[in-house]
Amino acid sequence: MKIRIPASTSNIGPGFDTLGLALNRYLFLSATLGNEQGKEPVISVTGNGREHIATDSKNLVYCGMAALAKAADRSPADVFRGLQLRLENGIPSCGGVGGSGAAIAGGVFLANEMLHTELSTEEMLRVAVALEGHPDNVSAALMGGLTINSFDDEDLHCRSIKITGPLAVVACSPNFQVLTQQARQILPREISLRDAVVNIENVAALVAALIEGDFEALRYVTGDRLHERYRAGLIPGFEDVRKAALGAGALSFNISGSGPTVFSFATENLQDIGEAMEKAFAVHGKMAKYEIMTIENEGAKVVG
Repeated sequence: MKIRIPASTSNIGPGFDTLGLALNRYLFLSATLGNEQGKEPVISVTGNGREHIATDSKNLVYCGMAALAKAADRSPADVFRGLQLRLENGIPSCGGVGGSGAAIAGGVFLANEMLHTELSTEEMLRVAVALEGHPDNVSAALMGGLTINSFDDEDLHCRSIKITGPLAVVACSPNFQVLTQQARQILPREISLRDAVVNIENVAALVAALIEGDFEALRYVTGDRLHERYRAGLIPGFEDVRKAALGAGALSFNISGSGPTVFSFATENLQDIGEAMEKAFAVHGKMAKYEIMTIENEGAKVVG
């Protein structure tokens, strides 16, 4: 069995821990089962970040598979006896484009298919969120498109909206890491009422603009007052990279997830925008690589 899971960006400025957006870079997973009693999983990795991805039971794909099995009251050691798992990773590994979310969501989806447990997408999402800790990237990986997540007490609700039109995502990944834990620890525990109102305004207008295809509105609806001003300090040259992207014709500029990848929405001058961001990072002594991506409206799916 082979499945495909998309990359994603999250937050999109004001939608902190709420919005996810699937992108057309993919993690491919292939799995077979043997009959060896008690044999540990054999995991192989090719592609981006292969030197850093675990090949034992700590592998995030396997963790997702085990979590799904436990949610279905099955023993991972029994149902995945003799597992041979292959990862082909086409998702950039610098951080911020949903690599871990794709791995966890992919493992959950793969296990659901292999074990014929027939959990719904919403049930799989709950299993994935319990591992990831927040729903934005895993929901985009599972469902595709623009995902909007909300909680009613402990109950998670997610909607996936398909986005059409000539909108590209120009992402630029500098060659250093920002730990998600560090990016969360620097955030304030309280914010002003005015900042909260601005974010509510922007996230509502952002969702409306993407649904309607009003991409020019992205120039003013992606502003954030909850997290980006604090996380920008973890990304050397952030302000200069922002100015370079907008000066080259970008519609917007935001941190992708918790960073360090940054991205712009654009409909033209895509290469110019990417090159401008790379050069701005280089001025601050940071090598970076840009990629031009599009929105992926399909989530995790069986492809073989």
